[in-house]
Amino acid sequence: MVNLILVSHSEKLAAGLKELLAEMAANVEIHNAGGLDGGKIGTDVSRIEKAFSSITDDAIILTDIGSATMNAEMALELYTGDRNIQFKDVPLVEGAFLAAVQSGQGLSVDQIVQALETEFSKWNKKSPGLSKILGLCYLSL
Repeated sequence: MVNLILVSHSEKLAAGLKELLAEMAANVEIHNAGGLDGGKIGTDVSRIEKAFSSITDDAIILTDIGSATMNAEMALELYTGDRNIQFKDVPLVEGAFLAAVQSGQGLSVDQIVQALETEFSKWNKKSPGLSKILGLCYLSL
Protein backbone atom coordinates (compact mmCIF):
# COMPACT_ATOMS: atom_id res chain seq x y z
CA MET A 1 0.00 0.00 0.00
CA VAL A 2 1.08 3.55 -0.71
CA ASN A 3 2.61 5.17 2.38
CA LEU A 4 1.88 8.75 3.43
CA ILE A 5 4.46 11.19 4.76
CA LEU A 6 2.99 14.13 6.68
CA VAL A 7 5.19 17.23 6.87
CA SER A 8 3.86 19.92 9.17
CA HIS A 9 5.47 22.70 11.14
CA SER A 10 3.84 21.14 14.19
CA GLU A 11 4.72 17.60 15.25
CA LYS A 12 1.49 17.56 17.26
CA LEU A 13 -0.59 18.51 14.23
CA ALA A 14 0.98 15.73 12.14
CA ALA A 15 0.58 13.23 15.00
CA GLY A 16 -3.08 14.17 15.45
CA LEU A 17 -3.72 13.82 11.73
CA LYS A 18 -1.97 10.45 11.75
CA GLU A 19 -4.26 9.36 14.59
CA LEU A 20 -7.35 10.47 12.66
CA LEU A 21 -6.22 8.72 9.48
CA ALA A 22 -5.56 5.49 11.38
CA GLU A 23 -9.29 5.38 12.14
CA MET A 24 -10.16 5.69 8.45
CA ALA A 25 -7.40 3.56 6.92
CA ALA A 26 -5.87 1.40 9.63
CA ASN A 27 -3.62 -0.60 7.28
CA VAL A 28 -1.97 2.40 5.62
CA GLU A 29 1.51 3.33 6.83
CA ILE A 30 1.64 6.98 7.82
CA HIS A 31 4.93 8.65 8.69
CA ASN A 32 5.15 11.84 10.74
CA ALA A 33 7.91 14.18 9.59
CA GLY A 34 6.59 17.21 11.44
CA GLY A 35 8.11 19.72 13.78
CA LEU A 36 11.63 20.14 15.11
CA ASP A 37 13.55 18.57 17.99
CA GLY A 38 12.19 19.41 21.41
CA GLY A 39 8.68 19.98 20.09
CA LYS A 40 9.63 23.25 18.44
CA ILE A 41 7.69 24.58 15.47
CA GLY A 42 9.36 24.24 12.08
CA THR A 43 10.38 21.71 9.45
CA ASP A 44 13.63 19.90 8.74
CA VAL A 45 14.83 18.10 5.62
CA SER A 46 16.52 15.43 7.76
CA ARG A 47 13.18 14.44 9.35
CA ILE A 48 11.71 14.01 5.90
CA GLU A 49 14.71 11.95 4.79
CA LYS A 50 14.29 9.79 7.89
CA ALA A 51 10.68 9.15 6.86
CA PHE A 52 11.91 8.22 3.37
CA SER A 53 14.19 5.58 4.89
CA SER A 54 11.30 3.99 6.78
CA ILE A 55 8.73 3.67 3.99
CA THR A 56 7.83 0.16 2.87
CA ASP A 57 6.25 1.04 -0.48
CA ASP A 58 5.78 4.00 -2.79
CA ALA A 59 4.74 7.17 -0.97
CA ILE A 60 3.05 10.54 -1.18
CA ILE A 61 4.29 13.57 0.73
CA LEU A 62 1.76 16.12 1.93
CA THR A 63 2.70 19.39 3.62
CA ASP A 64 1.07 22.25 5.46
CA ILE A 65 2.67 25.55 4.34
CA GLY A 66 5.80 27.42 3.33
CA SER A 67 9.04 25.82 4.40
CA ALA A 68 7.38 22.43 4.79
CA THR A 69 6.78 22.46 1.05
CA MET A 70 10.25 23.79 0.32
CA ASN A 71 11.88 21.13 2.52
CA ALA A 72 9.77 18.34 1.03
CA GLU A 73 10.84 19.36 -2.46
CA MET A 74 14.48 19.56 -1.35
CA ALA A 75 14.32 16.12 0.28
CA LEU A 76 12.87 14.70 -2.93
CA GLU A 77 15.72 16.21 -4.95
CA LEU A 78 18.22 14.51 -2.62
CA TYR A 79 16.39 11.15 -2.60
CA THR A 80 18.28 8.32 -4.33
CA GLY A 81 16.17 5.34 -3.27
CA ASP A 82 14.13 3.08 -5.50
CA ARG A 83 10.63 3.96 -4.26
CA ASN A 84 8.31 6.22 -6.20
CA ILE A 85 7.80 9.17 -3.84
CA GLN A 86 5.63 12.02 -5.07
CA PHE A 87 4.81 15.37 -3.52
CA LYS A 88 1.34 16.88 -3.93
CA ASP A 89 0.63 20.46 -2.92
CA VAL A 90 -2.94 20.06 -1.67
CA PRO A 91 -4.65 20.90 1.64
CA LEU A 92 -2.94 18.73 4.25
CA VAL A 93 -5.92 17.34 6.16
CA GLU A 94 -8.27 16.84 3.25
CA GLY A 95 -5.54 15.55 0.95
CA ALA A 96 -4.23 13.11 3.55
CA PHE A 97 -7.73 11.81 4.19
CA LEU A 98 -8.37 11.18 0.48
CA ALA A 99 -4.92 9.65 -0.05
CA ALA A 100 -5.17 7.37 3.00
CA VAL A 101 -8.60 6.03 2.06
CA GLN A 102 -7.53 5.41 -1.53
CA SER A 103 -4.29 3.76 -0.44
CA GLY A 104 -6.33 1.49 1.82
CA GLN A 105 -8.39 0.55 -1.23
CA GLY A 106 -5.22 -0.57 -3.00
CA LEU A 107 -4.81 2.27 -5.50
CA SER A 108 -1.33 2.99 -6.86
CA VAL A 109 0.64 6.14 -6.13
CA ASP A 110 -0.10 7.44 -9.63
CA GLN A 111 -3.84 6.79 -9.22
CA ILE A 112 -3.88 8.58 -5.87
CA VAL A 113 -1.94 11.53 -7.25
CA GLN A 114 -4.44 11.77 -10.12
CA ALA A 115 -7.34 11.70 -7.64
CA LEU A 116 -5.72 14.45 -5.56
CA GLU A 117 -5.17 16.58 -8.66
CA THR A 118 -8.77 16.09 -9.78
CA GLU A 119 -10.30 16.76 -6.38
CA PHE A 120 -8.22 19.78 -5.47
CA SER A 121 -8.29 21.48 -8.85
CA LYS A 122 -11.95 22.10 -7.93
CA TRP A 123 -10.83 23.38 -4.52
CA ASN A 124 -8.41 25.86 -6.07
CA LYS A 125 -11.17 27.28 -8.28
CA LYS A 126 -13.43 27.85 -5.24
CA SER A 127 -10.77 28.98 -2.78
CA PRO A 128 -9.45 32.54 -2.73
CA GLY A 129 -5.98 31.15 -2.10
CA LEU A 130 -3.74 31.21 0.95
CA SER A 131 -1.75 34.24 -0.18
CA LYS A 132 -4.95 36.27 -0.55
CA ILE A 133 -6.23 35.10 2.84
CA LEU A 134 -2.92 35.91 4.53
CA GLY A 135 -2.89 39.30 2.82
CA LEU A 136 -6.37 40.06 4.12
CA CYS A 137 -5.32 38.99 7.63
CA TYR A 138 -2.31 41.30 7.41
CA LEU A 139 -4.45 44.22 6.23
CA SER A 140 -6.83 43.75 9.17
CA LEU A 141 -4.01 44.14 11.74
